[in-house]
Amino acid sequence: MVTQRSNIILTAALLLPLSAHAWWQPTKDLSWQIVLSDTIIPFADVSAIDGDLFGTNASTWSDLKNSGRKAICYFSAGSSENWRPDFNQFAKSDLGSPLDGWPGENWLNTKSDNVRRIMTNRMDMAVKNGCDAIDPDNTDAYDNDNGLNLTTDDAVDYIKFLTSEGHKRGLAVGLKNSGEIVQQVVSDADFQVNEQCVQYKECDDFRPFINANKPVFGIEYVKDTPDQNAIDKICNDESRKDMSTLIKHMDLGRWVIPCPGQIAWTTSATSSNAFSNSSSVSASQTSAASTATPSTGIAAFSLPQLGGVAFALTSLVTVALL
Repeated sequence: MVTQRSNIILTAALLLPLSAHAWWQPTKDLSWQIVLSDTIIPFADVSAIDGDLFGTNASTWSDLKNSGRKAICYFSAGSSENWRPDFNQFAKSDLGSPLDGWPGENWLNTKSDNVRRIMTNRMDMAVKNGCDAIDPDNTDAYDNDNGLNLTTDDAVDYIKFLTSEGHKRGLAVGLKNSGEIVQQVVSDADFQVNEQCVQYKECDDFRPFINANKPVFGIEYVKDTPDQNAIDKICNDESRKDMSTLIKHMDLGRWVIPCPGQIAWTTSATSSNAFSNSSSVSASQTSAASTATPSTGIAAFSLPQLGGVAFALTSLVTVALL
């Protein structure tokens, strides 16, 4: 009887670390890319790629996994989107005010059992697709005219729900924006994704994630191709120290300028080594890249990094496509 009990205790002790660390736990300074409105090219020298849960097919997620990248699956957890296949599952009472500037979206009552059921179904879909993590957007209804009287306390409760359910399924879970509640949820969420913290001088809000050795993924939006001064203004901003920052267009396609320490365009986008951490590009690599034709149909040319930022050129200057 004593032996049997000892075996049970030993088995339980061995299983505890597995259950406690069953999901991906990323660390700071992780390189990444986010592509929500275009086809994802998995062959880039970044550690993680954030893509749309519904808009990315299972084979692409599989390709990402097979190439050694971590797959982060994006969906809106705090708003309904009337083009999503599960939109009709939301009850009328689940919907709040429209999101300003985003047609077809309404804030969601994140306290609703039905809304939470739909989100766990999305997590199940993420697991089925092979995602390592989820990037649940629009959890900051408290900071907007949401029409549902949602507060910061409601947001904290919802994030704790999402992280708990995600972890049960072996998924890492990020916090999107939501700077006001960072202190309350930094121990729950596994990483943070923010938009324009440099522009709005909010990066310090997300420093607790860095202090906890968790990555902060930053996106700074620009309208056109910025010049070197504009790039340096973003990338050299001290407030984003140790954060993984990308300069992107609002449509979140493949167009990207990564801040120094991320990736550099070196060879053909069709190559399995399309992007590299190398700070210089050889003549042969430049030649190979100049003849490459990514799926956009733009011939990309390769140059050494300029100020730590890699450029691709067409007849006009554009930025490396990932």
